Amino acid sequence: FTEPSPVVGLKAENVGATSVNLTWVANDNASASYTYRIEVVNGTFVKNLTFSDTKAEITELIPGTMYNFTVFAVAADNKTEGEGVSVFLYTKLSPVVDLKAENVGVTSVNLTWANDNASASYTYRIEVVNGTFVKNLTFSDTKAEITELIPGTMYKFTVFAVAADNKTEGEGSSIFLYTKPSPVVGLEAENVGATSVNLTWVVNDNAAASYTYRIEVVNGTFVKNLTFSDTKAEITELIPGTMYDFTVFAVAADNKTEGEGVSKDLYTKPSPVVDLKAENVGASSVNLTWVANDNAAASYTYRIEVVNGTFVKNLTFSDTKAEITELIPGTMYKFTVFAVAADNKTEGEGREGSSIFLYT
Repeated sequence: FTEPSPVVGLKAENVGATSVNLTWVANDNASASYTYRIEVVNGTFVKNLTFSDTKAEITELIPGTMYNFTVFAVAADNKTEGEGVSVFLYTKLSPVVDLKAENVGVTSVNLTWANDNASASYTYRIEVVNGTFVKNLTFSDTKAEITELIPGTMYKFTVFAVAADNKTEGEGSSIFLYTKPSPVVGLEAENVGATSVNLTWVVNDNAAASYTYRIEVVNGTFVKNLTFSDTKAEITELIPGTMYDFTVFAVAADNKTEGEGVSKDLYTKPSPVVDLKAENVGASSVNLTWVANDNAAASYTYRIEVVNGTFVKNLTFSDTKAEITELIPGTMYKFTVFAVAADNKTEGEGREGSSIFLYT
């Protein structure tokens, strides 16, 4: 038998991770009697397959691996072969698996993933998408730190394994997440009352219009969480004369990704004292008594403002009674009692009922 002519038009189609389809043409008049030997080579591994048609599906290949496929036309004696015609290609890579996001921060995130047995030769392309913005990054390991992200913003990260030819890629595996919002700044307490306080703060992130805010209200072991949509909040139903820790967290549009909390500690004002009475009014002294009904009253001290015309003196007492001495006989005085919280600076109001006028 004469040698068959070399096949022509050898093409690879439907290149997958573990298989590929080959097609070719044999123009010889005797080609109807031909079979075809395909030599499959990967490094030192060689496998020979025989097909009776001018097409073949080659299976059981290794993902992400370079192969040399050589097709030989074989005459009807099953031994006389034509010259081989070759095609080189990489099989597709398996998609990465177990893609996880760790250490999600304000402007960065760490990604990790796993891959198949051929992965030692792989690189990885990571497509970073935020709206219409797309950035591609390349890494050589199965982990990556993605930086320069926008706070409080939703990103899609897609990881593609890339073969050693730097062009053959596997299917992408994706993860969606929000970066953390930046911490709020300028947290201030205003209009601190006995049972309420107004908080205000500022957020400088570009994504701030989509944020909500969680405020954690802590008093000892009591914890309450409140949600607000603006950069201000009125916190009500507080206990007079009590220390609270208010922590504000910016929350991204997914309603779960939070920035670091920013805190402010303060005491609510004590309630005004009631039932102020003067007893044993003398020429130069007077005894005052009053009542403080707050639950926190055991921790209070009391400032008494003693006023005579333009003369003002302040005295401090730890009990709900006081003897005021060194007064001027026959003189009109105004005594006002202020309850003072345990921080020794937050005072209740001296309202009607907290003041008394009398002459010595």
